[in-house]
Amino acid sequence: IFSEIFTNMIATGEESGNLEDVFERLSIQLEKEYEIRKKVVAAFIYPAILMGLTILITLGIIIFIMPKITNIFKSFNVQLPLLTRTLISLSEFLTQNPIQSFMIVAGTILFFVAIFKLKQLRSFWDNLLLHIPFFGRIVIYANLARFARTMNSLLKSGVPVDKGLKITANVIGNKTYKIKLGEAMAKVEQGAKLGESLEGDERLIPEIFTKMIFIGEKTGNLELTTQHLAELYESNLDSLTKNLSVVLEPILLLFMAGLVGSIVLAIILPIYQLPSLIQR
Repeated sequence: IFSEIFTNMIATGEESGNLEDVFERLSIQLEKEYEIRKKVVAAFIYPAILMGLTILITLGIIIFIMPKITNIFKSFNVQLPLLTRTLISLSEFLTQNPIQSFMIVAGTILFFVAIFKLKQLRSFWDNLLLHIPFFGRIVIYANLARFARTMNSLLKSGVPVDKGLKITANVIGNKTYKIKLGEAMAKVEQGAKLGESLEGDERLIPEIFTKMIFIGEKTGNLELTTQHLAELYESNLDSLTKNLSVVLEPILLLFMAGLVGSIVLAIILPIYQLPSLIQR
């Protein structure tokens, strides 16, 4: 019910006598977490809905329209184009074997859900997500914003850096970032600086992030630095999610046009070829 960051910040607030300030920081932390989560979910829902609608339209054509046209094509004893024959075979299988078709679709969905939920493959999927064009950057910015915001809340509450890293690693959902922060925590415990400990993979943690952390440590303003970083990456995440529709719309339209267009072509092509095919 209560996360590790929640309980640790309250415990520190009780010890330091700043419980009122801690609750205020917690409210900000939870609001920011909710905003980040909402933006990331919205970024993935938009293309998923469009692709889902495209697939539904395609299935509607195959199941309800194609069987009526198939009877016309079959009345002519001619060799139809490969695309049309493939579509007819798919239409016949879906309409004649509805239970089997449903079981295959449901089984495929359940298989992929099970694969995604396997703990052994969690690192692979989380890492793969970071390399998806455009979406990968959204996930990276979301994790950096969450890391900076969480560290800022913990540091302001009086939690030590090494303990703050441990809590932050547990808060962040992405397994790749968990491993990276775990490695950084081990280095900090051995006496290394936080900025130096985060270096090594500029895709996960950009140079500007590590350099600002390093400067914050040098000047004794790590709290202020993490606040600026949180605001910076929250702003970047906001800009990316707002521009998502602009970037994805032409790509998704091409996908929709290609899928639906190929079906329409499979129907229209033999109609135009029928006279020549009958003559042969």
